[in-house]
Amino acid sequence: MAGHDEGRGIPLGTDGAGDEYARAFFPAEPLMDALAATRADGARRRVLLGCAADADVDIDVDRVDGGELVVGLTEPSAMEECDALRRLAHQMAGEADTDALLMILCAEASHQCSATGAAVLRIVTNEAELTAATGSLAIAGGRRFGLPGSLAREVIRTRDVVSVDDFGTERPLSVAAPELAIGPMLLGPLIAHEVIVGIIGVVRGVGGAPFSAIDGRRLRVIGDHAALALWKADLLDQAQAADRAKSRFLATVSHELRTPLTALAGYEELLVDQVIGPMSDNQLDVLERMRSVTQHLAAVIEDVLAFSSLDERRDTVRASEFLAADLVRAAAAVIEPLARQKRLAFVVSIPDEPIRLSSDIDKIRQILINLAANAVKFTEKGEVRLELVKRDHDVYFTVRDTGIGIEPHDIERLFKPFVQLDTGLTRRHGGTGLGLFISRGYAELLGGRIDVESQGGRGSVFSFVLPCEGDSSGWH
Repeated sequence: MAGHDEGRGIPLGTDGAGDEYARAFFPAEPLMDALAATRADGARRRVLLGCAADADVDIDVDRVDGGELVVGLTEPSAMEECDALRRLAHQMAGEADTDALLMILCAEASHQCSATGAAVLRIVTNEAELTAATGSLAIAGGRRFGLPGSLAREVIRTRDVVSVDDFGTERPLSVAAPELAIGPMLLGPLIAHEVIVGIIGVVRGVGGAPFSAIDGRRLRVIGDHAALALWKADLLDQAQAADRAKSRFLATVSHELRTPLTALAGYEELLVDQVIGPMSDNQLDVLERMRSVTQHLAAVIEDVLAFSSLDERRDTVRASEFLAADLVRAAAAVIEPLARQKRLAFVVSIPDEPIRLSSDIDKIRQILINLAANAVKFTEKGEVRLELVKRDHDVYFTVRDTGIGIEPHDIERLFKPFVQLDTGLTRRHGGTGLGLFISRGYAELLGGRIDVESQGGRGSVFSFVLPCEGDSSGWH
């Protein structure tokens, strides 16, 4: 409708050009009474027009007939209702945080029911807590009140919407939060899989229009959608808590294992060096086998510790300057004996021009060792190549092999923790399934990435790409 005349009354028409207005005014009090009654039962009412009165009300006027104003509040169309629910579902689907979901729910309930405030209640034993609250109820957020004698108790009992036209000051919530001024209140259950996961409520101020049956239906529909979203969010919270507990357990156990393993490795060195006394060749051979097993176990423990740090985002970057060629040679010194044991050719390609980097040398070394060790592990004949090359502002550390290869649809699975491709060859070689997960985590922490090119039976190419002048967004 057209604009107000100095905040008084409501214009009933316009000439269409927006320049001249034909206005009529009516008393505010009879109109508001008619609006309240209309909202309650949906019937149309006629209000006699009178002189201008102070009012600031926006309303759709159906028609002016014989000096009378016909007032009618019509329900939103089915399309509008569907759009509102679709918008709510889209908002909830895009938000995994429980607190944010609750605030979205409160805002939508308040909007749909024309309320001054909304809240979601969480049931805690024999009490209810305002877990989330907006509008006039926001000041009571986090408050608890007893269930006996409360409307929340009635909602739990009936598993249906409950409303009052005047909340009063004697109810448990009013006693717990006396600063609230609540008139009408409407509550509805949040039920998911036959379990009440909470209660949603909307309020209006003292003297406000009562909530209608239409409002009750809207609140129930909103509650049905929101209850499932909250149920899923709660399951996600539980899963994340279990995942964090798993990471802490792995880290604790790994630390406990590493201490005695370090001591065991020290004793082995004393025996191999014959500090305690001379050893026979057979004894030295057994000690060498023990050392190999100890080193393998130490590598497994370090992988688990690295996984735990990455999973909980506790890892940091310790940057230093170094020559990329020196780093490649150090990694090659670890991998070359493994390739020689399998009778594989191991080729290292380093450019003549020196490449100086500033990054975490230990993490890059671990990435290269992980990639090259995997290449050796899954190559039965042919060669493994470790290459270093600079292209524009990026340095490429590339590992090529002539091994079993990887199907394109399996590549992304390789980077998930504890996941290995289900092949007999993979199971025969064992492993924790953490190497590539750690490598990608380190690469992203350093501001780089890992590229993969592979086809089943045709070998693989893994490249760790590190910016020279780099993006240090992953640094801490």
